[in-house]
Amino acid sequence: MSPLPRSRVLFVIGTMGGGGAERQVVEILKRLDRARFEPMLYLAMKQGELLPEVPMDVPIFAFWDETPESGGRKLLRKLKLTRFVRYWHLAHILRQQKIDLVYDRTYLATLDAAGGCLLRATPRISCCVVDPKPELELHARGSKTLWWWFARRAYQSAKIVLANSAGLRERMIEYFRLDPAQVRVATNMLPGIVTETDSVPTVQENVPFLVVTAGRLHPQKGHRDLVQAIDELVHRQGRSLKLIIFGKGESEAELRGLIQTLQLQDHVRLAGFVANSVAHYRHANLFVLSSLYEGMPNALVEAVASRIPCVSTDCPSGPAEILDHGRLGALVPPGDVAAMAAAIADVMDHPAEVRLRTEAAREHVLEMFNPERAIKRLEELFEEALSTR
Repeated sequence: MSPLPRSRVLFVIGTMGGGGAERQVVEILKRLDRARFEPMLYLAMKQGELLPEVPMDVPIFAFWDETPESGGRKLLRKLKLTRFVRYWHLAHILRQQKIDLVYDRTYLATLDAAGGCLLRATPRISCCVVDPKPELELHARGSKTLWWWFARRAYQSAKIVLANSAGLRERMIEYFRLDPAQVRVATNMLPGIVTETDSVPTVQENVPFLVVTAGRLHPQKGHRDLVQAIDELVHRQGRSLKLIIFGKGESEAELRGLIQTLQLQDHVRLAGFVANSVAHYRHANLFVLSSLYEGMPNALVEAVASRIPCVSTDCPSGPAEILDHGRLGALVPPGDVAAMAAAIADVMDHPAEVRLRTEAAREHVLEMFNPERAIKRLEELFEEALSTR
């Protein structure tokens, strides 16, 4: 008896940059059951720090490659036709590769996937990973009402809309007025955590108190607020500490300027992207997430799982679920520099009390983000969407 044919699943995302959404796609591609599914990857641009981690058996298709800017590309942008050509190109890949299911992750990928699947009817699962309102306002060109309508139609056209936290699910239903039955929760999966016995390079800092954070350098991540909190602690309270920020992105120049203006060169370092930032946390006294909005922040999950005390902004979704509404780590209002500085100072002043919470916090996230359970849940949702073809 011949085996059943595998379902071809096309994963759609912009690039394989070093963000949490990209990391989750890599984890799914690695863990997906090859006996039932044949994964493929579609990118807007074939680039990014995580590109080498894509499994060798996963074909990669890209709208743009890494060649220099061409005259044709410039013309498409001038005529504002790039998005429509991307729809056609994605539909071409769907037909050519006989794709059975599309899984898109991130807001812009959802818009592209919806357009491509409109031209070549293919069932789709769309995954939302951050609060939709600021994300839409960030990318909207012209009328925000019109872009809201396009985005709503894009999510409505998916068989299933996935949110990576319960809070984000409620936000998606409310903001885009989606059918609650269409919107499900599928938690992120925890990547492999570096243990104490692993032989890996670590950050060695000769300072009494080391604070770390990780994430792309983008206004959403609130790094500016965190730097200003360090300024308050160092220059006004006279505390001795150092902050290391792992990541790269569009806000790097602005942050370097702020660090210089506040004379924090000896206290704040931009360490750039590292493939496994968890490996560099071992000597940290505290992890701080300063984001203005999130879905389910992977960096915070990984820090908690690494037994590091954590302070986080209380975004509309994500951190409160990870830190059990403040029981397992301090939560402060997003954008509140004074509250963030106070929370960091409290950890510095009460290290023994804070350490008592770290093991309970770790057990909480290991249970909540169990990768075996998460991939099984996702595979069940894939089968459900495929059954409607």
